[in-house]
Amino acid sequence: MKNLIFISALLLFFNMYSQDNINDQSIELNDLIKVEIFHDNGELYQVGFLKNNKLHGRLESYDINGNLVVIGEFNKGKKDGKWFFWNNEQIMEVNYNKNKILSHKSWIKKIVASN
Repeated sequence: MKNLIFISALLLFFNMYSQDNINDQSIELNDLIKVEIFHDNGELYQVGFLKNNKLHGRLESYDINGNLVVIGEFNKGKKDGKWFFWNNEQIMEVNYNKNKILSHKSWIKKIVASN
């Protein structure tokens, strides 16, 4: 439950940050606007799309070192389908339908050594 609250707060931040800071770089593609936001060091922070001023389509978020940390889909401004969250110790999958969490599961990353 603690993880779900953290993930929800993180996504709320992403939504607000993406909509308030779309001036980093945007490109119009038919009825979609591709938005790219960058970290202060120039690395890509987020890439996603807007349609009718709402997040729509794939959203990717990266850490300051360029590692993918979040990937998911928006449908008319609402989280939809499977979202994946990575950190140093685990991978979390959250399944959404119209911003509502339907299910979630997580895996701890293991390093396998071979001879």
